[in-house]
Formats: sequence, structure tokens, C-alpha cells
Amino acid sequence: MNSTTQDQKRLASKFYQQDIVQVIEPPQRYGIVLRCWHDAEDMHPPITTDPLMRPLNPGEVGVTFLAAGGERMILLESQLRLIDRSFRPGDFCKRGVENLHSGVITRTQVTGRLAHAVSGEPIEGWKTLNDIRAKGEAETGDYVVYNDWLGQIIELFDESILEVSNGRLVRLPELSNRLAVGERGTELLPPSNGVGEFARLLWSGAIPESMTTVIAVKHTVYAIVWLALTPLDATKKKRPQRFWYGADIEKLTLIRGQSDSDLRVGDRVYLKDCDGLPSTRHGVDDPNGIISVHAFRVAETRTIVDVLWQDGSRQSIPSVDLIPYLNPDEYDCWPGDHVLWKNEDMERPAIVQSVDAAQRIATVLFPDTKETEFVSLLELNVHGMMMIPQSGPEGLGVRRGDFVFIHPSGSTNGFEKPHVPRIGELEGWALSLPSDGERGWRMDMTDIGINLAKNTADNDVARELQLPSHQDESLSWIGEVADLKLDGTVEVTHPNSSIKIYPLERLTRLYDGIEQIEDSMWDDDATDSQGSDVDIDNREFEAMDEDGVWRQGSDTADDEWEEMDEGAEDGSMDADNREWADEFMIVAEGSHKTATPIDVQRSASRDDELIASKPGHGPTLPEYTDDPIGPPWKQFDILPSTPLDHAFLNSPPAQPSKTFLGRLSREYRALASSLPASIFVRAFEDRTDLLRCLIIGTENTPYEDAPFVIDWSLDSNFPNSPPIAHFLSWTNGNGRVNPNLYEEGKVCLSILGTWAGDKSECWSAARSSLLQAFVSIQGLVLVKEPWFCEPAFEKLRGTEEGIVNSQLYSEKAYVLSRGFVRRALEIPVGGFESELKWIYLHDKRLEKVIRDANDLILKSRSTPEISDNDKDLAVPRLTAGGIIALERTLNKLQVIRWS
Repeated sequence: MNSTTQDQKRLASKFYQQDIVQVIEPPQRYGIVLRCWHDAEDMHPPITTDPLMRPLNPGEVGVTFLAAGGERMILLESQLRLIDRSFRPGDFCKRGVENLHSGVITRTQVTGRLAHAVSGEPIEGWKTLNDIRAKGEAETGDYVVYNDWLGQIIELFDESILEVSNGRLVRLPELSNRLAVGERGTELLPPSNGVGEFARLLWSGAIPESMTTVIAVKHTVYAIVWLALTPLDATKKKRPQRFWYGADIEKLTLIRGQSDSDLRVGDRVYLKDCDGLPSTRHGVDDPNGIISVHAFRVAETRTIVDVLWQDGSRQSIPSVDLIPYLNPDEYDCWPGDHVLWKNEDMERPAIVQSVDAAQRIATVLFPDTKETEFVSLLELNVHGMMMIPQSGPEGLGVRRGDFVFIHPSGSTNGFEKPHVPRIGELEGWALSLPSDGERGWRMDMTDIGINLAKNTADNDVARELQLPSHQDESLSWIGEVADLKLDGTVEVTHPNSSIKIYPLERLTRLYDGIEQIEDSMWDDDATDSQGSDVDIDNREFEAMDEDGVWRQGSDTADDEWEEMDEGAEDGSMDADNREWADEFMIVAEGSHKTATPIDVQRSASRDDELIASKPGHGPTLPEYTDDPIGPPWKQFDILPSTPLDHAFLNSPPAQPSKTFLGRLSREYRALASSLPASIFVRAFEDRTDLLRCLIIGTENTPYEDAPFVIDWSLDSNFPNSPPIAHFLSWTNGNGRVNPNLYEEGKVCLSILGTWAGDKSECWSAARSSLLQAFVSIQGLVLVKEPWFCEPAFEKLRGTEEGIVNSQLYSEKAYVLSRGFVRRALEIPVGGFESELKWIYLHDKRLEKVIRDANDLILKSRSTPEISDNDKDLAVPRLTAGGIIALERTLNKLQVIRWS
């Protein structure tokens, strides 16, 4: 084994979040993994005193221990052994990171060892769910039903009873589920103010500031968001109240999925039969009474999971023999999944029967003909909106573990199969944050909880929610997806444990409330980073002068850029005013004016130095023509009118000032003199605020020889705000061609303000330019290994997981970008019609595209193993599925070539 392979093996991860681990060296404590070095963290953890929150090095994990007061430490993976691994139905798994073959969890079976929650005395043997007494006590995230409404608990208010060192008992009311029976420490009681002071009022006598033990916890107030009304009820019932407490709690019915009831290390449980088992008594000398504790802590678990593999086989296997599949390929699918088979000409619903992940092919059933066929995975749309996880209003099919509403017999969800809608309207108050002078809902909830504590008798019985009985058929309108059948039907488990099979069109997915809150947080973060003008520290840097030369300067938009005539009014000018353009162009022979900036005589040495100075700039395009005349157009041109297919044509024209136009003239000079050979830009007389650029993919990338068109808009605040980009995606709904280039047109890049990068990478009016933005897309986005453009994946470079996923992504990018060539030649791109014909037909680049693709197909079929000579190639080989999809595109390109 060579050193590179050894390094990759050494970097293979051993542990994942929520793993149960044990320290190898004495005292061999048990813990739970909370962070791993390979976690997909887009940003560094915040600076904090928490020992777990520093950046992790390869081979490190953050662990919280179940004893010793929940101590948190960062340890090496080599210091730990794996005890158990948690999965939920619907989770994806593999046997190892190097495996392409994956599976989906269909069922879990968990057994556990228990110990008394306070004394720690262990109980012999392994316990199952059948030994555990079901309690009607809900936790955050649980679903509840009331009067045909389905809701979800998002916050709790607790009353805990703590025993202090002198044996006295203290009642502690507080927001959130912070404490658990058996926890022990010196800082469990809050400071002597606020709620902590109230705790002291409930109990007479001094409270020693020393070791404290939690002996009882009950939830007294639930905050519930009501998400949806049963589809069986045609009436419009008013949403129930948000806060539930007292006797009202007993009106709620608790709904849980299979995995919500599984034993988890650290859980507190109660056994059905407690005879002869350890218990503790507290408050013996306390005038307020005695409390006996019969709660047990889950000390260790052992999990067996049922797995459905992609080839259709099923297996029951210990969870420790599997690893979570955290970064599934966007074309991954499993038997029973509903997908859409697509090519350029048609789209057909299909049901996956089996998958060969190594070759990226699948056997699918077409419901319209009842026939099965082999297809390429690259021609399958497996998510509906091409998002992982599904976050749109509707997606394709359902997943195991989804909660769904069942529509009455004879009715449907209203969508065409295999599309399934998603419902669940989150109430606005759940997203609200208290502003200055206003009370938030959590404060209202706290008031209710404290008043209950003041007025509740010491021996008050804890209120419990109702649990569905096996005979109860009233909740047949809700259930959890248990399995997906090969004929397209869906197996659903109802709250009363009955199992029924339904056609897909009778199901609607539930949009989880906690998920909505998290999505809202991400949306807010994304909004904050969109187009924001970042305040960069003043420092020396390279700034571009009026001739497009980068010179030393400070990070302020001074007269170097914002030069204006003295005494000129800073008024606005219409973006379609053409008078300004005369400064930049002369009338040329032909149908339009050609940009000829003043004093732009260039030397080859200056150009080479300028282009080489651009960070991340790729190689220029090789010459394929023997024509001494060269192309009949320039890389930068100003056309009379904006193309009708421009993405921003219908947007209101900006109202730029003379400052805007002065800056634009400098930008044009830079573009006319300094564009790399593979980037072409068009501006427009009638809309000075719009541009269009064409980038040809560079050598030894998956994008080699493919055209990428991006439309640009400059608002009236330019250059103080970054340009706005819209990528013309031609993937036909088959996924992104690059992680930074979205199908809906978004271009994710720090310099554009669409990604929160380092300060030095963000747009600055003084040091950034349109030229820099264009070159950044070519040099930082259209790269050799685009999978690593995802910031969270960069740390996986050099690992087996990173190598496997990167190769799959590069194959996809190569195949899709060959389709870009076809699209650019079949449907003219406004402003670049003649240029594209010249590049691909006159310059014979189309012949090269076809020849290179056929050579790659031949090599992939004859010698599938990658030779040492080919390891440095961006796409060294293709899978069978990649070949199927590519040959379909090549057939179309051949027709264009000979037409």
C-alpha cells in the first residue's frame, strides 16, 4: 500500500454524532459523541469557554460523559471504543466509507441495561420496550392531537425537586427541560435571584450551597404549535390554545413514531414490574413529606437494525457494523422510491426496483406500461425539486419515517403522482423574538409556570397525556411511513399500532414544526448574507485604477474609483440613456458598435502579468484553429440592445448617477484589456445596468469546452453593492452542474454577497471589480474537483469518503456540461449567437468535444480500472450509468455536427 493510500486510510472516520463510546483506559467511562472532526460545519464554532467548541483536528471527537456531572472533553478517536450506534427509520447507511453500495434503515430494535437513576445500582439483564411502562409525558418535538388538530411541542416548563446536602427538598420551577432525575452537582440550583430565589420561598430554612441531587422532574406547562387539521374534517375549526397546563393536559393525545420510543442511553424510564428492584427514599426528615424514586437510567444500549440495501436485499445487522451515510449522492435512491426518469424530450414517473450504485444504473418500473427497464441514475430526478433534504412545498413520494396525513377513501391529495404535497403551517408566534419593551411568549409561559408552582399542593399528581389504545380507530387519518412497496404503494403505521397500505395519491406529508423553525433560521442567515455591503478593515491591498491596472491602495472608495467632474451634479441618469456610450466606442463596419476603449494599447507581457495575478485563475483556452485571421468579434463588446432572453430584461432599469457611469467606464476599460481568452462579455447600449458573460470551461476540469452563460445586473448603488448574477442552467432538472451554480439561477460566491465568506473575499467598492467576479467564477467555481466547492466538504479532501464522492460528482458535472454544448447550439443565446457557432463549428471545438467523449467511453469500457497515468485527470473513467446518459447527448451532438 502506497503512502497516499495509507494517509487516506488513517483519515477514515471512526465515530459519528450520537455514537455511544467508552474510554479504553480506566475508569472506562461511557459517553456520547456530540461533535466529530468531519462534521459538515460551514463555519468555525464560536469562541466560548465550552471545552467542546474549539475547532477539531482530524481524528478528534467531542464527548459528553454520562457520569461525573456530564463532563465534556475532546479526545482522540484512538482513545475510545464504539459501544452502540443510533439509527432511525429512514436513515441511510453503508458498510464502510469506501463502499458505493448503501442501504436505508427500515426498523430498529434496541435493548438496554438499566441502573437506578439516583443510586446507580445496576439491574441484571437486558431490557426491551416490552419491559418499560409507557408514560403519557411528552418531550420537545413530540406530536399531540386535540379536537382533530395535530400539534407539536416546542417548549416545556418544568418543576423539579432537588435534594440538598442536609437532606432538605427544594422545588425548582424553570423554563426548558434542563434537569433529569439522578443528576448531581454543585451548580444545579440557579443563583440567588429570579426563579432561584422563588425556589427558596417554597421551602423554609437555609439552602446549603453544596452538592445537590435531582430526585423528581415533571412538565407542568407545554407550549404547542398547531400545524394542521385532519383532512377528514371539512369544517374550519379554530386553532387550540398555545399553552397547556393543569387538567387540560389530560385532554391531549400523545403521538410518537417508532424511533421516538426506542431506548437511548441517558433516558430515564420506569419499569412495569418494580418488585425487588432498587429504589431510594428522600426527604425523610423533611416536614413536606417523603419521595420515593423508582426511575432508572439507561446505562448501555445494543441496537439491531433492519436494512434494505440498494440491490433489493434485506438484512438484520448490529448497528455498530454500519456507518451513517451522511452525504448521499444526489442521484442515490432505494427500492420503492418514486422518481422521474427524464431526458431532453420526455419525463416519466417510475418506481425504483433495484440499484447498482457502483455502475450508477437502476431497474425501474414504469407504472404507465407496467414494464421494467434499466436506466441511468444520472437521468433520474429523485427529489422532485433537486434538494437534499426535501425542503420545498412538494417532493417526489414519501420517505420511511415520514409522518403523513391519509385522505379519505375516494379522494386524493390533489397532486399528480409521484408528487406529494407537504402541509403544516407554523404559527407566527413560534418564530417571534422579544423586542425592546415587549414580552415574548416564553416570558408568558414562565409566568404561568411560576403561578402554578405557587398555587400547587406539594403532593399534587403529575398530569399525563392520553396514549392511543389498540382499539382506537379515531386517529386513522395520521400515521408514520413504515415501508415503500415495489408496486408504488406505501405501508403506514397508525398511532394505534395498526398497519395499513395506501396508494401514494392519498398521502400528504407533514411539515415538522421544529424543522420549520430551523429552516426559518437558515433562511434568515441566507437573507443576511445576500448582497450585504461588508465593512472591510482599512489595509493595503491591490486596487484597480481607471486603466484596469491593479495597484496598492486602501480599502476606501476614493477618487481613484469615484472620480467625478468638479461642479457636476450628482444626479441620476436613466440606465437606457445612450449618450454616455460614445466615450467608449466607435462606429465599426457591421451591424453593431465595437468597444474600443481609449488608450488600451496592450503589451503581451502586461496582459500575462495581469491575468496571472488573479487568484485561482485557470489556464486559457488552447487554440484549435489554423485560421490566421482569428474570430470576427472581440471578447468585450457593447451591443445596441439587450437580448430578449436576458434574465433581468424585465426588471426595472436602475437609475445610475454619474458616479455609477464613471465607475462603469473604468470597468469597461478593464474588461476590454484584461479578459482571459476563455471569458467573453457583452454590455448593452439600451441598459447600462445589464451585462452577459460567456465562460468556456478550461482544460482538465469536468467543464472542459462547455459554455456557461451568466446574466448580470447592477443596481443604482453599484459599486457600493455587488453585482447580481443569474446563471442560465441547462441541466433539464437533473441537478446542479456545480455546488455553487443553482438550477434556479443563483450563483453562490463570497464576492457576490451570496455566501458569508471571509472579509477579504467579500465585495468591496474600492478593491473589487466585474473582471474579478468573472474570473472568480472560472477559477474558483468551474474547477477540477467541484464537489469540494461545498465549504463543509473541504475537510474531507484526501479521505476515502471525499475521493469517492468527488469522483461521482465530477462524472455528473462532465455529463451534464456536454448537454450545455448541445443547448447552446440548438437554441441561440442572445448576444453570443455568432460567437458560439464560430467556437464550436468553425473552430471545430464541437468535434473535439465529441472525440474526447468517445475516447473516454472507449477507455471506460476497455479498462475500467484507473491507471497511474490517468489518476490526475478530472474525469478518468465513467460508470455504466454515466455512459448511457453521455451517449444520449453525443447522438444529439453528432446530428448538430453534420447538419
